[in-house]
Amino acid sequence: MHQLGVARLSALVATVTLAVTTSMSRAPAASQSVSVLYAGSLVTPMESAVKTALGARGIDFEGQPGGSKELANLIRAGVRNPDVFISVDPKIVAGLGDKVASATTFAGTSLGIAWAPHSRFAALFESVLAHKTTLSQALQQPGVKIGRTDPQLDPKGAYTVEAVTTWLGRNGAAQLLGQAENPAQIFPEEDLLARVDTGQIDAGFFYRTEAIARSYHFIPLPGAAAMTDRISYTLAVMKAAPHPVTAKTFADFILSGEGRGILERAGLTYRTSMGTTQS
Repeated sequence: MHQLGVARLSALVATVTLAVTTSMSRAPAASQSVSVLYAGSLVTPMESAVKTALGARGIDFEGQPGGSKELANLIRAGVRNPDVFISVDPKIVAGLGDKVASATTFAGTSLGIAWAPHSRFAALFESVLAHKTTLSQALQQPGVKIGRTDPQLDPKGAYTVEAVTTWLGRNGAAQLLGQAENPAQIFPEEDLLARVDTGQIDAGFFYRTEAIARSYHFIPLPGAAAMTDRISYTLAVMKAAPHPVTAKTFADFILSGEGRGILERAGLTYRTSMGTTQS
């Protein structure tokens, strides 16, 4: 009986072991993660199509949008330690020094005025598209509320001040924008989009990418003021990336994979030649 009991016990242990092993082998692989701090102008494609496409590959996208300068300050101070940082200004990435493993300037866009289809001044801005009035006259129409981002925290805010000065001159820029940091016009990037959506702001200074992603109407600023030759998106893989493998996978996805098509459809113009720097 004792030998029979031992045999039964051994058989039971073997059965349980086999069941556990089989269960483990059938269990889905743990999802991988990639943490990305990125320019807030990319929030719509990043949090929708990009996130979905990565999820289908088993990669959990952990994104945080914001002004590029503000995000760089968080990285520099050690408050955030992402795998990847996407900035609108290559100089901001260069300013992070040895925190960056590699950096690639890969795409650009244009700066202009955008408004929601239901804006109370939609007809006025449509008249600009029809060449019945000028953009500067439309923006200075009494009652039109204009929004922009902080030039101290967001490259787009700095580009806006520079572009309007190029376009209208210093006096004209002062009439349209007031002070460079006019609190009546300046909002965080995500808040500005929400305010245009809800009609609190009639029109804002946006990149073409944001207008397309948000289904806004868009007019680029005239000539050199559109900043097409200046606005550049740079992707940096961080040297202390917590997930170095998925950081590289994400970079390839954005620069040459499925993510490229997503961002091109969102309004980015990819460079024919991308320069990658290593540190």
